[in-house]
Amino acid sequence: MTIRVTLSEYIQDVGVAVVAKNANASESTVKAWRYFNRVPRIKQAKLLMRTSHGLLTWESIYGTIYEGDSDRAVRPKNDKAKKTKVA
Repeated sequence: MTIRVTLSEYIQDVGVAVVAKNANASESTVKAWRYFNRVPRIKQAKLLMRTSHGLLTWESIYGTIYEGDSDRAVRPKNDKAKKTKVA
């Protein structure tokens, strides 16, 4: 079973300061990612995927190729995946 976690949810669970440190970004930048105002650069996304130990993927950061009207991943309303706390 694969748990689908968006970047916004990951930031909320792990914390802004930790994600900022892991992605070499400022806390204000990470807050912008969390609230869907900006998205990470590719280099930052790779760091996030590596430090999340596979919890984050390209699709969880940027969305699927079928979400053409959005430039970031947004959890569908009907997705009932359980959230897990990341240490």
